[in-house]
Amino acid sequence: MNDHFSLNELNRQHLNGFFASSMEFLCITDERGTIMKSNRVWETKLGYLTPALIDKNLTDLVHPNDVANLILVIKNLSAENESLPLSCRLRSNNGTYRFVTWQFQWIDKLIYGCAKDLTELYHAKKDAESAEFSKNQLISVLSNEIQEPLESLSLFLQLIGKTPSISNQNICLENIRLSSEFLENLINGILVIDINNQTGHDVTSFDFHNTVEDAIIPLIVSAKRHNITIDLAIHPKIPSSVVGDSQRLKQIISFLVLNAIKCLERGKITIEATPENTGKTVFKIYFNVKTSGIARLKSGSDNPFSINAANESNLNFGLELVKTLVKKMNGKLSATRDSESGYEFSFHVLLLRDDAQDTNNDRGASGRVLPMYNKNIRLKAEELLAIEQIKNDQAKSHNKAITEKRQRILVVDDAPENTQLLAQALVENYEIIVANNGKDALNIVQQDPVPDMILLDLSMPDMSGYEVCKQIQLEESTMAIPIIFLTTLSDTENETYSLQSGAVDFISKPFDLPSVEEKIKNHLALKHYREILSITADIDALTQIPNRRRFDEMLAIEIRKARRNNTPLSVIKIDIDYFKSYNEIYGHLEGDDCLREIAVALKKTLKRAGDLVARWEGEEFSCLLPDTNLKGATHVAENIRKAVLNLRIPHQSSPEAKFVTLSLGVATGIRTHENSGEDSFATLLDHAQAALIKAKEAGRNQVFVYRK
Repeated sequence: MNDHFSLNELNRQHLNGFFASSMEFLCITDERGTIMKSNRVWETKLGYLTPALIDKNLTDLVHPNDVANLILVIKNLSAENESLPLSCRLRSNNGTYRFVTWQFQWIDKLIYGCAKDLTELYHAKKDAESAEFSKNQLISVLSNEIQEPLESLSLFLQLIGKTPSISNQNICLENIRLSSEFLENLINGILVIDINNQTGHDVTSFDFHNTVEDAIIPLIVSAKRHNITIDLAIHPKIPSSVVGDSQRLKQIISFLVLNAIKCLERGKITIEATPENTGKTVFKIYFNVKTSGIARLKSGSDNPFSINAANESNLNFGLELVKTLVKKMNGKLSATRDSESGYEFSFHVLLLRDDAQDTNNDRGASGRVLPMYNKNIRLKAEELLAIEQIKNDQAKSHNKAITEKRQRILVVDDAPENTQLLAQALVENYEIIVANNGKDALNIVQQDPVPDMILLDLSMPDMSGYEVCKQIQLEESTMAIPIIFLTTLSDTENETYSLQSGAVDFISKPFDLPSVEEKIKNHLALKHYREILSITADIDALTQIPNRRRFDEMLAIEIRKARRNNTPLSVIKIDIDYFKSYNEIYGHLEGDDCLREIAVALKKTLKRAGDLVARWEGEEFSCLLPDTNLKGATHVAENIRKAVLNLRIPHQSSPEAKFVTLSLGVATGIRTHENSGEDSFATLLDHAQAALIKAKEAGRNQVFVYRK
């Protein structure tokens, strides 16, 4: 040691004392990184005895992915007392790693290093990211699962205001109660992380027929929307009064019917309930839920529990929930798929006879089509959610968030007295913009920022409100703006036509200002919540970029634009080369980090506002490039390939390079005189996928262009 350190005895004692008392990793190495002195922290935290570390190189003790960075730091240290930092992972004697951040100092041809252990902080950050990911997944599931019962609530809320009869209003109120109860059960089922830890049965006496019907009624709206009828048949031998867990039975039936609706594009759902032997005190009831018609889901599997397609994940979730609930009632669920008639779900539960109440068991079989209550669905599920929040929770934070920003309202009316009256009534809470004709209104909505709402007069010279509304809804940037018609026509026929034209509501003249303010407040809140749910449903939870669903939506929109404007549309399909082996070597956590880095690089590479990058599935991504020809798309693809290569993400098992690379396929659709545009745009994704396959076959780490 004396040969290496030109220190006097006192300084050497100070150095040894510092090494003995420090809680950080300390070491002194030669100019090549060979350890000459270390402290005891290496033994307490990593398990290396001090003699075993002498003459070892630091590069032997760090993670393989960090070796290159460590060598670079050692090389860059100079004789000018330069200090350089480095974050890396130190390998312990048992093969695990600790996360540290180094500070290296060059002194007298030696390297002095001090590392702070950040392992606990790193894992806390990972736990926080994992919790955020789980939260995003839960929100995504919630936003999909609650849509159907919310539509029922919306419908019955509308009907109660249009039904003059007290008895019919009471029926609507009862249906609202049932729909709310189903929604509560659904959310409770989703929020229970470990359903097996729920409390036991709530066993009571209940009316079997009413319970089954109550479970189905909240889903009538969703069934009608998909052109689905529901047939219910209850065997006459089933007692009207039984003993069991009515709430859990209601949950099971509701969730099964909800999943059956998701299986069909249109058709029929048949529900049959048959007893085994009602003469016994405890008896079984067999339920069969069968779908027939045009199937919405397409899968090669005959087992609904093993469906893997991305758009069928909700079906899996619902069925697994039902499966557990049935088990809680001492029953068993099975599900099969028939290629001709769709899905069939069967289960049985154990119930008890209620001899005290069941004095009359002559009730006939219930075999009928449940009535279709839906007549005119106007408010969507997320809109109803917002209304409920506004009415019941106005003091809470999201209403505060809605009102913090002064929202912009465009008032369009050819009568100055009308625009002046509305402006005076609304200016205190909103930013008001006025247009006196349709042309001026269209010019305003094309400017940034776009209005948050439009109050649009129906009867204007040159261009009617209907025409203005149609033009606004043709553009992607403005189609989501809620429009409220201002009209002197208040008959039902004109009201219906206004709503069918795309308006969210209408305001009658002369204006009832309190009513006007309430409608504006509600619909602006609805817009706010639609945006929240849209973002949740359209963003990939891992990479935080748009998901496949959003890509499909935008592709359909951009195809319509390209056909209308005779402009080219390009697609790039992207695949990470040898990503399976990357996960096998570095682990799935590193794989997730790799996907995130690549997603950020892809997003930065696309410069234009209209360009879109989305995670397709697994290690695949897709880019949508509106108004981009084949040459331009190829240039973008090559920039993407280089951007990811320049990340220098280590990939030791890749046979092509020692870093992560991409293969890319490019295809462009364009309308020509010979091609109407239908075939070219319809096959755009297939052509890009074919080009991607060619790029991989040709050796990967390259761009391949589809050419006819």
